[in-house]
Amino acid sequence: MNIIEMHGITKNFGSTQALKQVDLELYEGEILSLLGENGAGKTTLMRVLYGMYTPDSGSMLFEGKPIRLHRPIDAIRQGICMVHQHFMLIPYFTVTENVIAGEEPAKGIFIDRKKARQQVKELIDKYHFN
Repeated sequence: MNIIEMHGITKNFGSTQALKQVDLELYEGEILSLLGENGAGKTTLMRVLYGMYTPDSGSMLFEGKPIRLHRPIDAIRQGICMVHQHFMLIPYFTVTENVIAGEEPAKGIFIDRKKARQQVKELIDKYHFN
């Protein structure tokens, strides 16, 4: 089963065309690697999938249903997450703080750090990270 389908994704930044009619399919249980030269559009494509960029044209399906992502929280709510390159992390944050950034569990007006650590531990266990 296709988990993610991207069809005809095009993205321009002014006169620079970063993506031109890109198609991508990801199947359940598949691990996919995007390889290419600097400037080939790998990060741009992933940022479209994560809702950081809106494509100029094209369509996306998640589990067979059309999706339109306007911001990263839309992707997260669908179960789509992105591990950013190291410079996207906040160096003085812990691993837990970087993972939960933007979706912090709350205890009143404070971050529920115990719940946050538990959520990150569950992700580590689920995906067998060290």
